[in-house]
Amino acid sequence: MQAILLFLCMEPVVQALLYEEKLLQNRLQRLENECASRPKGSIVIKQRYNMMYAYLQWREGSKVYSRYLGKADSWQCRSMQAKIIERQKYIAEAKETRKKLEKIKHLLSEVSKFG
Repeated sequence: MQAILLFLCMEPVVQALLYEEKLLQNRLQRLENECASRPKGSIVIKQRYNMMYAYLQWREGSKVYSRYLGKADSWQCRSMQAKIIERQKYIAEAKETRKKLEKIKHLLSEVSKFG
């Protein structure tokens, strides 16, 4: 009898956890979409004939790819660097969101033991 009363008292908590789980899943999906729309890799500066040139380098499997961006102080280089930094922020935020989701799933699995 006490288990039933405890479960009934926990119903609003369970509903709140389910709602929070749904919000976090939506947020994680948006963060992953934002990461996919940003370039991955890093900016590499190479010197040729006393000039500095920037390249975007990234890895796909075991292959390394490069794309020429222009002179190291060009707006293309700065723009690409800003996008790479944004992607890194989104990746860190997605990691935190995954941790929160795991905690909520753990709590929900513990609550389901009572019901």
